[in-house]
Amino acid sequence: MRVENLESVERKLLSSGWRLEDVVVEEDRYVDLTHCAGSPARQIALRVRLRKSLTKNTSTSELTFKGALIEEGVKAREEITTKLEDPEKVTEILLLSGFPIITVRKKRRIYSTTESKAKIYLDEVEGLGNYVEIEVMNPESREEYMKTLNQVKEELGLSKEENIVKSYLELKMEGRGT
Repeated sequence: MRVENLESVERKLLSSGWRLEDVVVEEDRYVDLTHCAGSPARQIALRVRLRKSLTKNTSTSELTFKGALIEEGVKAREEITTKLEDPEKVTEILLLSGFPIITVRKKRRIYSTTESKAKIYLDEVEGLGNYVEIEVMNPESREEYMKTLNQVKEELGLSKEENIVKSYLELKMEGRGT
């Protein structure tokens, strides 16, 4: 969900017992699949991610395939990820193969607590604004997912905020910048 003030959400998190796990900077390079014949390009994604942890002073990179949404209104999909040794060369291979690359950059603060199955991401997304992403870890059902999501939103004073199921890539492609 989009929010104006991440600091007020962060204060509520800290006062409710959530702990800061990490602060990372991520650069997501999405392969524009829209010109692939027969590909459900608007439903799937191929991403090269470069991640730098500012807290742990480490860097990683990975290639991820994201399948189509499994269920309407819920951001749940198949994901297959593998580590990359050289993300620059993979990006170059994709570009030389004729695939345009769309880049999304964000600074992300990751919060967790032992009392919840959720993780909370406070995202500052370049060109799009500030977002709170609530990830429910391994829910047993859609009902459990929605219950946990709504509990966390209530705890953070965000119960009236609209859930956004679209990815940052989709929002960027729609031109929803700040």
